[in-house]
Amino acid sequence: MTTPDPALLAEVLRHALDGVAVVEGGDTPRVVYANATLAGLLRQPEQWPVGRALGEIEIEAPADPNATTVGIGQRVRLRRADGTTIECERWAMLLPDARLALHYRPLPRSAPGALAAAVDRSSGLSTPEHLMEVLRRDWSIAQRDGRTLTLMHIDVDGCRDYLEVFGRSATDNVLRQVGRTIASAMRRTSDIVARLANDEFLLLGVSMEEGRAREHAEQIAGRIRALAIHHPRSRTGRYLTVSIGVVTVVPPRDRGSDALIEAAQRSLVAAKERGGNSVVSGALE
Repeated sequence: MTTPDPALLAEVLRHALDGVAVVEGGDTPRVVYANATLAGLLRQPEQWPVGRALGEIEIEAPADPNATTVGIGQRVRLRRADGTTIECERWAMLLPDARLALHYRPLPRSAPGALAAAVDRSSGLSTPEHLMEVLRRDWSIAQRDGRTLTLMHIDVDGCRDYLEVFGRSATDNVLRQVGRTIASAMRRTSDIVARLANDEFLLLGVSMEEGRAREHAEQIAGRIRALAIHHPRSRTGRYLTVSIGVVTVVPPRDRGSDALIEAAQRSLVAAKERGGNSVVSGALE
């Protein structure tokens, strides 16, 4: 595989549709990189954000990166040079050097509640409706560009038994913890995690190789086991576990995105039939 030209990648990032900033933590997190799109959103010169505290750029949002949940969209308001503000959806990705990459996407003025509708208040994750909308959009783009899409359907093993033992409040807390663990394992800011009804989650990813996708699913399952949440009625061990169905495809032009959802569901059923605590890879029929 040919290594991309760093100068070309930098130019692509500079003109990306989303505003992008890289911040370093500490008591006063500061911007160490900003692309031209973000500067344009702020109506500032291109290099203006670099070196500034994040709190000088954002308002109505926590300035501490430690308060930012990786992989979960947050509504923030950016301060512009002329004193006006612009409302954006912000997504965070943890970089290998422990810095944060923040992506800012303006929300349409005609839809001030767009992010509220996209994020489930109880879990902080995307709503299923928002994920399905993004899936339909990304499916069309992937068909055009020949890119892969990955969908993971994740189910908490023995959740009903856990509910009977510990009650609704404790179960909801555990499911939120599982959701945060899945979200924190996301590889890209474009990845999306949604909680379905009860004990199921979906993770949608773009441009992931099939082998890497399965490996990533195994890592997610391992992280949830590592939470060591005691489950006295578990059929898979002492602790809470998950089953995952994962499918990675280059979308065929004669199929719709529903085919990916159905394939991931079939793979999850196969994982449950193995007794749970399992990852099964599948394909379109």
